[in-house]
Amino acid sequence: MPTLFYFEAKLKIGKEERFLQFVNGPKGFAITKSKPGFISAEVGLSKDGVGQTTFHLWEKWEKLEDFENYGQDPERLPGAEFEEIFADCIDGVPREIFPEIMEV
Repeated sequence: MPTLFYFEAKLKIGKEERFLQFVNGPKGFAITKSKPGFISAEVGLSKDGVGQTTFHLWEKWEKLEDFENYGQDPERLPGAEFEEIFADCIDGVPREIFPEIMEV
């Protein structure tokens, strides 16, 4: 059974464009999509009543181990540009969960 990963983070006001340019660039989703076991990703944005944007990400991986191995890529480790962009653009603590996939 595949593994589903969900990530949700509020973006700092004024940092949305920087964040989206990075994740859509060569060190963002391009790296994620190149990893063994990656199946798919979907992204969504929402705005609250004061105009703050929340970034939503759903990724599907063949197995949890594939996702964990992806996290060991040098571009995803502490000190990499990925972490610096997140620290600069994310407002608060992001939410990360691995929901159980149910057949419908």
